[in-house]
Amino acid sequence: VVFGYNNFWQLGANLDYFTRHISSPFMHLWYIAILIQFDLIFPLIFVFFKRINRKIRINISNILVFLMMIITTIAFFIMSKTQDVMTVYYNTFARSFSIIFGVFLALLHYKYNNRLIKKFKNYHTQIFWIYNIILILLCIFVSEKSDNYAIYMILTTIISCRLIKYSTLKTSQRENDNKIIKTLAKISYEIYLVQYPVIFFMQSISINNPLLIIIITLILSYIINMLLTNIKNNKLLNTIRNSTLVLIIIIGSYTLITQQDYTDEMKELENKLSQNSEIVNEKNKEFSNEKQNEEQIEVTVVLEGKEDIENKIKEKINKLPVVGIGDSVLLGAIDELYKYFPNGYFDGKVSRTITHAKKILNDLKNEGKLSDTLILALANNGDYSNKLNRELMEIIGNREVYWINAVGADDPEFNEKFKDFAKDYPNIHIVEWDVESKNHPEYFYADKIHVKGDGIKAYAKTVYNAIFNNYLENYNK
Repeated sequence: VVFGYNNFWQLGANLDYFTRHISSPFMHLWYIAILIQFDLIFPLIFVFFKRINRKIRINISNILVFLMMIITTIAFFIMSKTQDVMTVYYNTFARSFSIIFGVFLALLHYKYNNRLIKKFKNYHTQIFWIYNIILILLCIFVSEKSDNYAIYMILTTIISCRLIKYSTLKTSQRENDNKIIKTLAKISYEIYLVQYPVIFFMQSISINNPLLIIIITLILSYIINMLLTNIKNNKLLNTIRNSTLVLIIIIGSYTLITQQDYTDEMKELENKLSQNSEIVNEKNKEFSNEKQNEEQIEVTVVLEGKEDIENKIKEKINKLPVVGIGDSVLLGAIDELYKYFPNGYFDGKVSRTITHAKKILNDLKNEGKLSDTLILALANNGDYSNKLNRELMEIIGNREVYWINAVGADDPEFNEKFKDFAKDYPNIHIVEWDVESKNHPEYFYADKIHVKGDGIKAYAKTVYNAIFNNYLENYNK
């Protein structure tokens, strides 16, 4: 952030699967980096425009900025349709359209301000509330997955410019402003700075109460604003502010120096997944769906003991042609899973979602390779969707599904939502990996998602136990 390249760093991290899980309470400051970059370049543009105006003797700068605004806006829209969403989100050129909107607004304000004020002087308050209501509705009803998300971002920029225009009016023209609006406006920049760190730390202690987060954010923002603006003749506030700054610098520097570097560990994970992919490719060539191995266990001895029954079940599971489809967590445990299911067909891949799995399962089904016992690890990537889950189960039919719960899923509520979904499908058996791994940080790599060492063994054992217990329960019936 300090050196003005944070947005590019985050862009690189998000495009690199093995660093995207890095968390920080200052992720939101990527936009400060874009502002720094713009502030470094804009003076040169400004000088260029001034020289052109002197030579041509007409106000051509307005026209040039307007053209820049149109070009960058069109470029942003095109990139939103053709580029990765993270590239569009963090790329300086893609996001500069909104800043250039602001520059154009400043030029209009400088040259035509009095005319615009006179034209709409009787409607300032009404216009202000209309813009705010539109913004609130956009925040509530527009999903980040919307096909028209880029259009809504452009619309938000235009509305923001209009609100900035409103804020430049004289106090007498904004006489209807209430105290709440004035206070929020006063601390708006502090809210931007504080909100994400508050969310970050509250989530780190497993508190996700939105109202509490809002209250703490507003209180901290107000205190920071007070310390920064009302300290000229107040020695106590001056001392508190300076002491706080020194404390922040010391804590920040200490944290930076002592922060553990997980680069080698994540590189180890990357190599592990690569090796496991090769194992999967070789093993799957040998896979055959032998239906005779899935016949029901025959009771040959009337008075069998519990140990005999369990041994029969273990023998049967050992021969099962299970099919396991999942993401990189499953892929990381492949070698251990093969020990429990030597006749298994496993397919794991980085960032795999339910959408990808649907095609794989459909292809296996058409090839006659989809066994009656499925292991699915698809809860980590993407948001929960009832529609996608139903489509997945339509392909699976009545086959037995062992669904592995996620740890560190993109959607924090995925596990709970899927449990509710599974109630309508008696053939879905939840493998509670989230429960089994709780209080075992040693099971995971630095990202707290992928398993290593004893975690791999525990992961595979948890899957095996879920299948074994289901067979034992059915046998006892």
